[in-house]
Amino acid sequence: MDMPWTLARDFSAACARIARDKLLEAAVAARAAQADGKDWKQWVKEMQREA
Repeated sequence: MDMPWTLARDFSAACARIARDKLLEAAVAARAAQADGKDWKQWVKEMQREA
């Protein structure tokens, strides 16, 4: 498939962004899974503060 280099660059950047977002979501899910009841409330507060 022929594609101008600018579109190839944008496509590559979009693929990298999607992969990074998936990794970030997995990290957040792993951290949330580790939290117990008390830690869970603290974690939610921290997430709301950062958002």
